[in-house]
Order: sequence, then C-alpha cells, then structure tokens
Amino acid sequence: MKEVKIGTCPFCGGEELIESNVSSMTSGVCVSKSETRRAILFATVCRDCGSVVRLFCKTPENLYPKKERRE
Repeated sequence: MKEVKIGTCPFCGGEELIESNVSSMTSGVCVSKSETRRAILFATVCRDCGSVVRLFCKTPENLYPKKERRE
C-alpha cells in the first residue's frame, strides 16, 4: 500500500492531524453467500475542526488480494 502524506486540513488549515480506528466498525465485502471479508477502517481527523480528512483501510489485502482486485 502506498503511504499518503497529509500535512494540513483542507477545511481549516489545521496542522495537527490524528489517526484513529473508526469505533470498531469494519468494512465488509460479500465475496459469496458463504464468505465475507473484513478489514478495520481508520480515519485521519483534524484536531482543530474535527473534520475527517481521510477514511482508509490499512490492510486492503484482507478484502481482496492484489490478483483479485478490480481495476
């Protein structure tokens, strides 16, 4: 996975960004009737205004291995 650098909040210009998991929510993808793949979602949040600047999954391979991902 490529690393994304966000230096400032695009909404307020704040420079203090924190990363946190999204209250135990998981992203689920139904692969078949008997199989669902899951990965924990994380958010980058601005401490000044509280805006969610980025929502992402640290382990996208848990949802789809690279060879199975859709282009």
